[in-house]
Amino acid sequence: MKKIILLAAALVMVASASFAGNANGIGYFALEVPTGHTINIDGEGSDWGWFDLAFGYGPDDCVEIITGEIPSKADIDFVAMTAWTGDDRDNRLYGFVRVTDDMLNVSQTEPDNGWLDDDLEIIPDADNSGGPMKGEGLVHSANGQQFTMHVSEPGGYETPYGNGTWWLRHQAPPEMHWVDALAEANIGLEPPDATTGTENVVVSYEFSLPLFDDLSLDGEGASVRHILTAGETIGFTYQLNEADAEARDVQLSTAAENGAAWDATFASDFTLLAVGEYDAATAVEGSSWAKIKASFDK
Repeated sequence: MKKIILLAAALVMVASASFAGNANGIGYFALEVPTGHTINIDGEGSDWGWFDLAFGYGPDDCVEIITGEIPSKADIDFVAMTAWTGDDRDNRLYGFVRVTDDMLNVSQTEPDNGWLDDDLEIIPDADNSGGPMKGEGLVHSANGQQFTMHVSEPGGYETPYGNGTWWLRHQAPPEMHWVDALAEANIGLEPPDATTGTENVVVSYEFSLPLFDDLSLDGEGASVRHILTAGETIGFTYQLNEADAEARDVQLSTAAENGAAWDATFASDFTLLAVGEYDAATAVEGSSWAKIKASFDK
């Protein structure tokens, strides 16, 4: 099934420039959550056993922004899974990103500086309109956002949102942080007491959020909520920051080049697949979670 979808996407790419911003050269996919299934945002990932790992993405599906070289999997590895629900349910985008890292670094004390640490950037442009995100000098609204997730710990920083892990970044005015309260986010750690300097850690970022075509300073009522629909392609980018020392030395991105963090023109594309359009559409198997974890041992 995936081969057929990828072939179709590749043919579209030949006829259109819409896939030019994708690090994998084709584009990415988000899977509709099976009917009757609930994803609890607890940072554990056990609710993702239904997800077809053929649609999970890792370093080999990204570009490296800083050095241009994908690091070894002994340094850092990850799998990112993305799902969605339409307005017949809660109309949210879901993500689970499981990272294995040779050393954890979460030493920054200000949320706007978390990108210098180990950190995940979640960057939607829901209507795929592109263009600058209007962060600095924002007058009224923004079409794209850079959300981030960062391990919360004493001595580092903790935000008021997403169990201390979630933050709207890139020069966001204070009035815009109302949107953070709508996100659900949690981070799981192995070992649970991992902190800066801990070696051989697993960091599991899990989130869900509503998407907006236009995000207003005046709150949710003045903003334009995006309705997620099967078959549509949204602008959406993952960027994983990695810092083994005091400065970030790796940034893995689904966008083909630097810029997606502040300009949605550079965003990667995620196409929303409906139940029935992917192999594991009706197979909600708890045993599959063991397969997800085992994939890091290959």
